[in-house]
Amino acid sequence: MMAPTTFTVVNDATLTAAIAATIQTLVYVAPGITKPVVEALAARLKSQPNLLCTLILDLDPEVYRLGYGTEEGLLALQNLVIQQQLEFRQQAGLRIGLLITDDQTVIYSPTPLLIEAGSISLNKPNAVVILPKSSSTVALMRACAANGDDSETTPLPQDAEIGRSSATPEAVKTSLQALKDVPPKKFDVARVERIFESKIQFVELELTGYRLSSKKVSIPNDLLVGEDSGLKDRLKNNFMLLQGEQTLTVQIPEFDANLEKIKYENGQVKMVVWSESELEKQRKALYDDFLINITSYGWVIMRNRRREFDARVKRLQKQIEAFKDAVEKTLEYTLIDAVCVLADTLLPRIRDNLPARYTKLTSAKPSDVDLLYMIKNDLERTFGSHSGLFSPQLRCVFKDVTYESIQDKNFKALLSAAMRKAGGEGFVRQLFREYDAAPEANGR
Repeated sequence: MMAPTTFTVVNDATLTAAIAATIQTLVYVAPGITKPVVEALAARLKSQPNLLCTLILDLDPEVYRLGYGTEEGLLALQNLVIQQQLEFRQQAGLRIGLLITDDQTVIYSPTPLLIEAGSISLNKPNAVVILPKSSSTVALMRACAANGDDSETTPLPQDAEIGRSSATPEAVKTSLQALKDVPPKKFDVARVERIFESKIQFVELELTGYRLSSKKVSIPNDLLVGEDSGLKDRLKNNFMLLQGEQTLTVQIPEFDANLEKIKYENGQVKMVVWSESELEKQRKALYDDFLINITSYGWVIMRNRRREFDARVKRLQKQIEAFKDAVEKTLEYTLIDAVCVLADTLLPRIRDNLPARYTKLTSAKPSDVDLLYMIKNDLERTFGSHSGLFSPQLRCVFKDVTYESIQDKNFKALLSAAMRKAGGEGFVRQLFREYDAAPEANGR
């Protein structure tokens, strides 16, 4: 049951409540539908199998992009229609809502949730209720305190259901100033923007902190140049943790599509070989398989590939976590070996040219064993912990096409060229045919 007032609010909560109270006849006409409404309809059909049900929707996908309904709702309704053998019709361009139940008729304005949130307050109505056997015109005039209704029961404007406040010049001026401060987009370009957004998205994909082959650690300058302050200030000493192109190779678990570890029949986890080059290969594959480069603008992805792309990114992130854990275990021993090799190399170089800090406790010349111990301690402090040396991170950020980009003819040309280069000739024709047609959708 809806509220007894003429002007009221219709949203998912009121729709489901009205459907739940229906016994004989239900008519639902609207641009789209949501899952809660479908669930309420399914529950009512289960308890009232003889319910006479009429369903009319607009099946244009733009309806759901704007938020007049949800994809989950449409899918749930399709399943219900098949199960219950319901009559289901469509009307292109439908933008009003109608709900007829046993005891009342409600005409309402569906809310495009992309643009604004739905109302739950009677002070912000979006519907009109027409009760059985009532004069709808008289009821509406009284609810508005309209001029022309001479009935004694017609309220004064300040007592009407809606329009109690006067639209003063000050209020209009405030609204106009707000529009001047933040101008609305041109509607034709805004429609074009939605077309682009529904087809493509910008992607920023970045992999950092994974190049161990180029990882450098510092060596105290006085171990190489003694106490020459001039040279110490000018010389910056770095040590390659891995020699040349050498890289660490480890084994990590193999993951399935659900990010679970794959196991053999005996329960043992399947392992695969991984390295820095394999990680780079997987990163490059994401670009090759999904992303298109728009010169000077960045990378874009087709929205219809997002689900597969997101799954691949999540799998790679899982692999990176496993790779990091395995590398850190190996890196601990690699760091120890590097310290030992470097200490042995530095020992004969500083034996007769000791840093002043090595003679802080005694002026006696330390033995090679003691000196080697001091060098190793020195290097271990400057190298730091192995846990901080390898920290790969995969960052993925999506951005919609901007209003400014849509107005940029150069962007349109470069996007078209990039799509054609990627083999999307059909997509280019489809996208730009819609692009060119959108500004003409102005009622002509």
